[in-house]
Formats: sequence, C-alpha cells, structure tokens
Amino acid sequence: MSGYEGVGQARAANQALVRLAQHGDLPAFEEVVHRFQRRVFGLAYQYLQDRDEAQDLAQEIFVRLYRQLQRYDPSRPFEPWFWKLAGNVAASYLRRRPAPSQELGDSGMSTAATDQLELQLAISDLTPELRLPLLLHYQADLRVEDVAAALDLSAAAVKSRLFRARAVLRVLLAEDGQS
Repeated sequence: MSGYEGVGQARAANQALVRLAQHGDLPAFEEVVHRFQRRVFGLAYQYLQDRDEAQDLAQEIFVRLYRQLQRYDPSRPFEPWFWKLAGNVAASYLRRRPAPSQELGDSGMSTAATDQLELQLAISDLTPELRLPLLLHYQADLRVEDVAAALDLSAAAVKSRLFRARAVLRVLLAEDGQS
C-alpha cells in the first residue's frame, strides 16, 4: 500500500466517523477529536506560543466543531471544512486576545530554544493571510490542495502565500539576527 492509499483510507475512515457523529454517536465524535487533537494543538500553539492558551483554543475549536457538525456536508471532504472552521476559530480567538509581550530577554535558554522562540515570534508577526496557510501546511501537515480547499483559495494562491510567508520570515529572522 502506498502512502497515498493510506491517506485515502484514513480520510474515508474520518468521513465515516463524522457521519456517525452527525447522527449523535458520541464515541465517534470522541474518536474524531482523538485523531485531530495533536495537529489542532500544534496549530493553536503556533498561533499563541502559550501552552495553556493553546489548550484553551484547541478545546474551543472542538466545541465549535461539535456545535457546527450538522452544517457539514458529508458529500464533501471533511478535512478542508474542518481546517477552515479551526482557522476561523483561531483567528477569532487571536482578535479577542490582548497582544503578548515579544521580549526574549536573557533567560539562559539554549541556542536551539532561542532560535525556536524567534521563529515562533516571527510567525506571530505574519499577517493572518500569510500565517494561516503556513501553519495549516507545515504545522497541521495539510497538502497544498487541502489548504486551498480549507481557505477557499486556489492551489496557486496558497503556494504564493507560502512563498511570501517564507520570504517575510527570512527577512524577520535576519533582522533578529542583526539586533
């Protein structure tokens, strides 16, 4: 079995679970949460850079999924619909959140930890238009086509935004390295 066949089988299994959850099957919904929780937490953490807030945001995403599940059209792929919902909840959460302090300070962190923190801060400086495709593609591990479907964009537009996001990150990280 190729990797793509395995992905196709996982997607079909996700679709079946979601259909069951739409009909009130709570264990099926719990399995959907289980299958997506790591990637949702990763997306939330990349957005917020705070473990506790990321857990709150992930929980808010799954609560919204539960409330909105009846609106999902099972004749369409679930993941793009879900990631669009997750992105909208994250963007809304971010708008309500007060701006965090972005000072690194001298905390005695290792170079790798400092580099990771600088990358996270640079990502948080991206506009939502660039940040969300970047996080969905690299953090949530979605294919460009799935990101495009989730954001109602063409694959070319997603590739363009990913290219621009990486270019902005290079500039931001180069500036941090000089200061």
